[in-house]
Amino acid sequence: MLQTLYWIGAACVAYPYVIYPMVLAVLTRFRARPVRRSQPGEPLPSVSVVISAYNEEAAIGRRVRELIRHIVEANLVGEIVVVSDGSTDRTAEVARSFENEEVPVVVLDLVDNIGKAAAITEGCFSARNEILALGDVRQSWAEDALPRLLENFADPDVGAVGGELFVETAPGVMAGVGLYWRCEKWLRRREGLVHSTVGVTGAISAVRRRLFRPIMPGTVLDDVYWPLEVAMRGNRVVFDGRAKAFDRLPELVQAEFRRKVRTLAGNFQVCARLPHALVPWHNPVWFALVSHKLMRLVVPWALIGTAMLSAVIGGPLYYGLLAVELGVIATALLGMVPAVAARSRILAALGSFLLLNAAAFLGFWVWISGKTARSWTKTTYRAPVPHSVPVATSAGSASFERAGRWG
Repeated sequence: MLQTLYWIGAACVAYPYVIYPMVLAVLTRFRARPVRRSQPGEPLPSVSVVISAYNEEAAIGRRVRELIRHIVEANLVGEIVVVSDGSTDRTAEVARSFENEEVPVVVLDLVDNIGKAAAITEGCFSARNEILALGDVRQSWAEDALPRLLENFADPDVGAVGGELFVETAPGVMAGVGLYWRCEKWLRRREGLVHSTVGVTGAISAVRRRLFRPIMPGTVLDDVYWPLEVAMRGNRVVFDGRAKAFDRLPELVQAEFRRKVRTLAGNFQVCARLPHALVPWHNPVWFALVSHKLMRLVVPWALIGTAMLSAVIGGPLYYGLLAVELGVIATALLGMVPAVAARSRILAALGSFLLLNAAAFLGFWVWISGKTARSWTKTTYRAPVPHSVPVATSAGSASFERAGRWG
């Protein structure tokens, strides 16, 4: 019995990182459903770009100006809805300075800070156009990102689409996180080909306005919550890597760790708030949800369990397996040392693996203690470099990695 439990635990560790990608590769080979996109010359639907902002006085002007340019240059029918979520600075005032531009700019100045999920809901219900495009203040979009998103809605089965976020990573462990996220994008792209992705990146996504439903206030992963609801009503949520947004990771590993704890606690929260998503006959993307999201939350517990079981079972085989597991963990700890991780992609990747699983372990306790919605503190980022392209670089230099919210 103990040996059976050990190998079940080992399978739980391997499944989300090895077995599921292999299964997904086979499924996309034989069951891919390409999206029918608008062809050149076909009209694109009208769009409302909704941005939630809290104390973004320094950045909101740049962001609104950029979005106006994108809408005008693509010759789109559109508007921009800025929700100032109880800001105590001049965020709303700066956004209102664009109200007489070529593109309508609607500013909702909320008195109280109600949280991003509720603010997005307010903005989406104030929008008037066919498609809601969602983004954040900090990022920058490629010039053609908006029309690329809209082209997917020529397919009547598509209810929502997520773009691709390129993140400029720093050397060391953060480079390992970027590499890890490239695998995440690989999964999303193939899930979208089979049926739907499990979540989108909040930095760049779009949904049909008629399909959008209120997001429960206090929801941390709004970009998983509403796409799941869209998919569970029988619509596809697809990934389009042509629609690009640009950002950068925090410079401090501690800041990225806090962000991951909040994100992974948010996965537990989404399951609690959408319990019917865990029922296979109610959720057409149940297999992807369990394989992509939930099994990753099991991994830290499986690692602890296999270590304990191998010590209890004993014998040359299980003591050897315990030595291997402890050796990998020790190597991963070494990979979290910036000077070491900067010299090796493998060590950086192992360090990020340990960081993410530690965040998953802690995220459970944050969720179970009811502190998920309060687990975030604002992190200061340098402004992203707009319209950059990913480049292949050595492990010790910065690069743009395909990225998105992991977990």
